[in-house]
Amino acid sequence: MMHSTTAGTDATPTSRPAQRRAGFTWSSLPARLGWWLAQALLWLFMITVVFPMVWTVFSSLKSSPELFNAPWGLPAAPQWQNYVNAWTKMNAGVYLLNSVLVSAFALTSVMMTGALVAYVLARYPFPGNRIIYFYFIAGMMIPGFLAYIPAWFLHMSLGLLDTRTGLVIQYTAFFLPFTVFFLHSFFRTLPRELEEAAIVDGASLYTVFWRIMLPLSKSGLLTIAVFNFLSVWNEFMWALITLSRDEIKTLPLGMANLQQNAKYATDWGAMFAGFVIMLIPTFIIYAIFQNRLTEGITIGAIKG
Repeated sequence: MMHSTTAGTDATPTSRPAQRRAGFTWSSLPARLGWWLAQALLWLFMITVVFPMVWTVFSSLKSSPELFNAPWGLPAAPQWQNYVNAWTKMNAGVYLLNSVLVSAFALTSVMMTGALVAYVLARYPFPGNRIIYFYFIAGMMIPGFLAYIPAWFLHMSLGLLDTRTGLVIQYTAFFLPFTVFFLHSFFRTLPRELEEAAIVDGASLYTVFWRIMLPLSKSGLLTIAVFNFLSVWNEFMWALITLSRDEIKTLPLGMANLQQNAKYATDWGAMFAGFVIMLIPTFIIYAIFQNRLTEGITIGAIKG
């Protein structure tokens, strides 16, 4: 009995150093250092992204004197009136409504057109199929600023300058090539058996597309829709060179006006409040579709 107890006590201390040596080895040190370095870089990147947003929110709740006297401090008394001034006196509400209308129509146009084109190019071989596909790919290779001058003259000849319709048409043309390229890979991977079975059962080609293929590609559709929405929502240059009437300006262009007005009216708090108003829709979209967005990007990478 005593012998067994002694053996048990001798085995315990020798097993613990073995476990410690198994948990850490010098060969695993580079991997551990790499992991900690990656974590440090990710935290640093997060701080550099989050800090300006938090500072903008705090600045939107300060008066102009407080903003200059204590730029890094918390607001002593939140000035919610800044949001009222930005919404009413600086027309942020009008700019927001214009951005919502332009983004909604442009997103609907580019998604419907891009899905139809990508589906036909991916599922139906015909003479010139690859030529048309590479034509859209070539549209991604041309820098956007090279198209501003000819597009401006084209819109002027068609009477589309200084109109929301012209803005929607141009945004559709800008973002259609990438939409076709992105959705093309999704439609190509869908099983043909489902399409053939639906046609045998009497479904038309339109029914197959709207009732079968589009629901199966919802991850890709949602992913590219979020990207297109953010691109349209934040677009500034084309709106700057085509819109002159204040009542139809979009929110990014209106924020530039807020900045100019703040320089002369010294209402910096209202200007930062306008910036926060501009950021709110993007945060809402990303918060709602974060998981679907990550899933769509992952599926697209695997299928592509």
